[in-house]
Amino acid sequence: MELGHQRAQSNMRVAPSKRRQCLKDDRDEENELHIDIIHTESHFNFVMIYLLSHFSDHIRQIGNIPMYSTEFREVAHKQQIKDGWRRSNKNDVERQILHSYGRQHAIRMRLLNLNSLRRRGANLGGDVLGYLDKTMSTVSTPAPRGRILKGRCDNVSDVLDFYKVLGISLDRICLEMIRYRRYNLPTERRVPEEPAILQLLPVALITQLEIPVLAFQETDVYDIHWTRCTGADRFRNQESRNDWVWVQAGSEERYGALRGRLPANLVALVKIKDCRQDTLRRLAGLQMLSPVNSGRPSDIHSLVTVQLREDAREFTLVDIGTILGLAHLIPEGDQCWLDNSRIDLRTFNEIC
Repeated sequence: MELGHQRAQSNMRVAPSKRRQCLKDDRDEENELHIDIIHTESHFNFVMIYLLSHFSDHIRQIGNIPMYSTEFREVAHKQQIKDGWRRSNKNDVERQILHSYGRQHAIRMRLLNLNSLRRRGANLGGDVLGYLDKTMSTVSTPAPRGRILKGRCDNVSDVLDFYKVLGISLDRICLEMIRYRRYNLPTERRVPEEPAILQLLPVALITQLEIPVLAFQETDVYDIHWTRCTGADRFRNQESRNDWVWVQAGSEERYGALRGRLPANLVALVKIKDCRQDTLRRLAGLQMLSPVNSGRPSDIHSLVTVQLREDAREFTLVDIGTILGLAHLIPEGDQCWLDNSRIDLRTFNEIC
């Protein structure tokens, strides 16, 4: 401001014929100064801008992008502003709105604390217990929803057909079935380990897995993730589709910010039946990725980098119950991907 005032005073002493040129020179000098400030004190390494080019892939795989939905803000506006406005006497409204919402929030926190104390066996009065039973009983527990396999391939009937379609060696598939048997099945329900018997086990190859995922901040509303696995076959007259998925691979203390979860490429969805024990196993064949830098987010883009290690198994069998939902990965160099946790609200809150 002071520099501009000095320039204006000096321009007043210039002849009218040169005043226009002086004003133009001053504007050019100010523009150059602004550009220098922008280049030295700011950057465009924003994760939001970087992810814009990947929104279309996310929409095709998972659906709408709730991260930027105004639904949550509209609901919050009603609860925090409109309800308080209706309860007020329209005098000193701002203070009454803040007091009303703060009081409701304090009561809800108090009820949650009392309910937690009751679960721990604290000695609470009978009137408190009665009020908790009356208020907390309205909180519904979500009914568990299972995963559903759909779309059977007609050209696979046993393990021999399965390995031909999959393009993985028969020995590798048998070894993986034996590994799964030893680490996941009880002794009385294990499948046989003889390769000759394993090769003749009935197998059904599936192309779609329907996974119910609880919606963000909901207890009884589910988003459905449809994971596709077509192998080498085309999907809807386009290229083949083998989706990325999240797999629960350990406790929350593992893999840093990923909290026990790892992304994997869906290789196959199968139903394997052991006729000798009349048991049916619903399994997924995956190619697992591993986190870089122990799962710590990058200081540059705040995303976790995952990679396909050279010593990784090309085929790992897991129960479909360990698949948590679709994952959205962004290619980053050779055999490396970025975990896109900045679009989906649920993933954004669970991976940090």
